[in-house]
Amino acid sequence: MRTIAGRLKHSLSGLQFRTTLLLTFVVFAAAGVTAASSLRVSTRITLEQTKRHAREIARALATTTQRPIAENDREDLLEIAANCVSGGEVTYVIFADVAGEMLAGFQREAGNITRYLLEDVKKVSVEPIDHPQLTQVDGNGSRIDVVYPVYGSTDSARPSDARPTLGYVRIGVSLDHAEARISGLIRDTVGLAIVITLLMIPIGYEVVRSLVSPLNKMRDAARELAAGHLNTRVTIRRDDEIGHLGSAFNSMADALEETHGNLIRLNSELEERVKKRTAALERANHRFKELAALDSLTGLYNRRHFNDLLSKFFAESTRYHTDLTCVMIDLDNFKRVNDSLGHQLGDDLLKMTSRIIKQCIRESDVAVRYGGDEFIVLMPQTASDDARTSAERIIEMFRRDLVRELPEASIASLSIGLASRASDQPGEPEQLVQLADEALYLAKAGGKNRITVLRPVVNSKRSTV
Repeated sequence: MRTIAGRLKHSLSGLQFRTTLLLTFVVFAAAGVTAASSLRVSTRITLEQTKRHAREIARALATTTQRPIAENDREDLLEIAANCVSGGEVTYVIFADVAGEMLAGFQREAGNITRYLLEDVKKVSVEPIDHPQLTQVDGNGSRIDVVYPVYGSTDSARPSDARPTLGYVRIGVSLDHAEARISGLIRDTVGLAIVITLLMIPIGYEVVRSLVSPLNKMRDAARELAAGHLNTRVTIRRDDEIGHLGSAFNSMADALEETHGNLIRLNSELEERVKKRTAALERANHRFKELAALDSLTGLYNRRHFNDLLSKFFAESTRYHTDLTCVMIDLDNFKRVNDSLGHQLGDDLLKMTSRIIKQCIRESDVAVRYGGDEFIVLMPQTASDDARTSAERIIEMFRRDLVRELPEASIASLSIGLASRASDQPGEPEQLVQLADEALYLAKAGGKNRITVLRPVVNSKRSTV
């Protein structure tokens, strides 16, 4: 018994056992790194494939539902959504018109659709368009969410890229199938790594019997490789098992280095794509904000943006004790021009007026299309007398250009009302606009085609000029 115990102790502490153990560890580490790298790449590819698959489903639904969305056939849309969700991987389907109003929707589990409803439950979010997103739903797992536009039929007189948008379809595709595939891949990868390791134990035990110096070299090389030095190689020039093992070790190191290089390259490409898409989104968002602040016909600021600017300019004027003049401009007889000469000429008249206003004011002034035929100009650090000079310039240029460009609309003219913070002393920004509107009303009541300025007098009465 002592002899057997001594032999066992010697074997366990001997070079052969330790070398076999080290070789087993190296193989297991290499297999693990390779498996982990392969798993990461496979997981990423599977996710991208699922995103493309979800996009194809959404595009197919968009093509199928052109007619019911165009005809607002909610029952047909609800049936299509229910059939799509009843089986397979689609967990919810939402149909909305071009304004974002929800036409129909169906979901497999509660809570899938609610997260995309806006404050008005009749509205549904349709952003981002045609950009599949990975989302997490509490209690319901992961989803690929994608919004796809529903286009109308292409008019032969229009280019293919000018198709009208009828509405949107939003779907969620479950990642259960993809996750099951990944779980199977994990099991196979772990099993393969374990099998490789187990097979290498007896093989390594036989191979390392004659290893002395070469084994030490490979042991040191393995430690370098495990430490992250992927360019480590062994130089064993023997045409036997040791030489083959050295060659195998080098091939394994090559594969690891190549895999690592591929991962670095893929990661770099992904980061670059993310940067490009982020920059594109920032540019699109900036452009969207600009468009949201402008009137589409005249290119002037719209009324919503005007309210923000009014509060800002009024606060600055109050804080720094400077003047702020509000100039309200109205197109006289605009309705008669529209009714008698057509809306196209009315639009031309509005655009001409907008151009004249921009030409006659300073760069620091803000021109706004306030209503249908009403305009407002905010003139910071400008007294009413100076603003009147600009208003006279606007009327003079309008009369000249109207005769030259739109003589058939000669009945049109401009009435202008002015109010300033220093002269009229309004307490709130909105009161400044009201005072300018009062002056405009007096200008129109006085015969139109004139300028009226409100000025404070005794007993809070106001006079016009």
